[in-house]
Amino acid sequence: MKKRTIIFLTITTLICVIFGILIIVHNTHTDKRYQYENISNEYFQSDDAVVATVNDNNITNRKVSLVKYSYHTKNALDKAIQQKAIVQLANTDGYKLSETDLEKERDYINNTYEKLNLPDNEKNQMFKEDLIKNHLEMVTSIKYQNQIKLLILHQEFCCDDELINKEYEEYKTLYNEWETGGKESSKLYKQIWNLREKIAQDYIDYRIDQFQIKKY
Repeated sequence: MKKRTIIFLTITTLICVIFGILIIVHNTHTDKRYQYENISNEYFQSDDAVVATVNDNNITNRKVSLVKYSYHTKNALDKAIQQKAIVQLANTDGYKLSETDLEKERDYINNTYEKLNLPDNEKNQMFKEDLIKNHLEMVTSIKYQNQIKLLILHQEFCCDDELINKEYEEYKTLYNEWETGGKESSKLYKQIWNLREKIAQDYIDYRIDQFQIKKY
């Protein structure tokens, strides 16, 4: 029964992550401000001036223009910093996209890029390669965060922060309560879900707080 419950919650979490990615893609195609035609123009109008660093890894104006598209956001600089930081966490923890995911995401960008019908030159090839690189970073960031949530779900999570561990113990208590007789309670399920989301975010924020981040 416990195994079945974990599988159900895992599938639910994955569906939500996929839905989140689809919302980003859908919004991109429904708002003209974030269509590739406009972002390509903004990309080429931008320069390689460094506007922020995350542990000495540079973020340029061009990078910010791509993040603006990916996340459909006006606050692109902060999102670019967050994405760069989370990808560094993923690299530190040895998390990587599978070859299947890499191929699928590259194909997605290649197919979308082809619809622009841009001339085949060095400048546009650089744009496409940067699009692919940024998209892979975005997907890595999202899937790594999902991986943290799965560790919490499977109760395999660990952290050296006292407050986060306290939240995690509360989560395990609520989860056991739900599993042993509270499955009819949507309120309890929502509590568990929200607490898992909070723990994952708090954990990521806690680790990012230890990074050297600068804006220029």
